[in-house]
Amino acid sequence: MDKPLQEIVNELKKRNIRPSYQRLKILEYLMKERYHPTVEDIYFDLLKKIPTLSKSTIYNTLNLFIEKKLIKEVSIENNETRYLILFVF
Repeated sequence: MDKPLQEIVNELKKRNIRPSYQRLKILEYLMKERYHPTVEDIYFDLLKKIPTLSKSTIYNTLNLFIEKKLIKEVSIENNETRYLILFVF
C-alpha cells in the first residue's frame, strides 16, 4: 500500500471508520478535487473506476464523514450542496 493511501486508512481507523474500498476512494477523491464536488460529481467520476458504486453509498459515506468531522457540507445558491475536506495529509 502506498504511503498516502496508508495515511488515509490510518485516519479512518483513528476515527473509528472501517476503511472499505468505496470509502477510501471517496475520501481520496475529495482530497484531490479542490473545487468542492457535489454528489453527482463524485458519483460520475468514481463510477468509471467502481462500476458497482451507488449514489446511496456516496450519501451514506459523506454523512459518516461529516459526522466524524472529516468533511463539511457546504450549501451554495440554488440549493446546491458541495463537500469540503477538513484535513490535509
